[in-house]
Amino acid sequence: MQGLQKRAAHARKVCDEAVSLPDEIPDSAGGQPSQKPVRLSIEQFQRNLVDRELDGRFESCSIRPGSEFPTFLTRIPIFLPTKRGRNKQPLDVDNALTFTTSWGRGRKHGPPLTVYDEDTLISLARLRKTRLQGQAHHMPIPLSAVQPSRNANNDIAVHVLTCTLSDIQSLCDDSTGGTNMQLRLASLKRLGATVIELDRQTKDKIGYRGTQFKFLDIAWDVYDKEAVLIIQFSPLMAAWFEHEYTFVDWTVRRELSDTGKALHRFLCSQPKHYSIHAVKLQQTIGYQRSYKYFMNDLRATLNRLAEIGWLEHWEINGTGRKQPHKLVISR
Repeated sequence: MQGLQKRAAHARKVCDEAVSLPDEIPDSAGGQPSQKPVRLSIEQFQRNLVDRELDGRFESCSIRPGSEFPTFLTRIPIFLPTKRGRNKQPLDVDNALTFTTSWGRGRKHGPPLTVYDEDTLISLARLRKTRLQGQAHHMPIPLSAVQPSRNANNDIAVHVLTCTLSDIQSLCDDSTGGTNMQLRLASLKRLGATVIELDRQTKDKIGYRGTQFKFLDIAWDVYDKEAVLIIQFSPLMAAWFEHEYTFVDWTVRRELSDTGKALHRFLCSQPKHYSIHAVKLQQTIGYQRSYKYFMNDLRATLNRLAEIGWLEHWEINGTGRKQPHKLVISR
């Protein structure tokens, strides 16, 4: 009995997340939940998680996230530096966005994504609190047993968090309530609806192996000016957060335009001394406007990154005609 109590105390200490939404969160008199009911709801999620761990459904441990972001996502043009509705990138017959990387080729299925949605995803990554490991069907949001990231026991690991929409808006410097809330919630739903398809060539180079994965699964309880959210990052995303990540400085990112954020995110994943042709860089971040505008935005971003102190030196060589423009940076 003493051992069980000790384990329960440990579980309550390391678990900070929810398992399932309650049937209802009490409203205040005006129809908007007060902070107390929202807090009680999140506490209920935490207790539910502890109970399920004690039932042996999974093991949990706490996470202290920093500025990690999956390196793979820094190198593919799926978060476009443009406004919604202005996506000019061609889609294939399945309405999927195709891309090619040094890791393999792939397609993005689902709604168009912009840098605004990337801000949402990075904010969620910064709010992660708990790692769960166990059988796929025992996870807070049950998963298929067929997952690209499993151990010898066929266990999978996911990262989960429970938060309010206001928590995300605060990180993104949005005002709470009203239109901003609806825009951010719509962004969360787009992320949940996105599926990435990735094919990688086999080591013997006689074929390729592929998989499809989601960024995350989401459940929500929405009120007039607030929402309570459960976010569960997929096993592959969790593995990338732990082993294949790039540090994307959120403080620097907040100082940049949408194009600047896309450029900064990509350059974060490259060596400190790095060069790339401007045309390739434009394609890599999915810049939609003409090359002339890209070069103007590129120079403005590089100047800003130098002012902030993120870049030590940058230069663009070539005339852009006989000699293609080539960016050279040191940081």
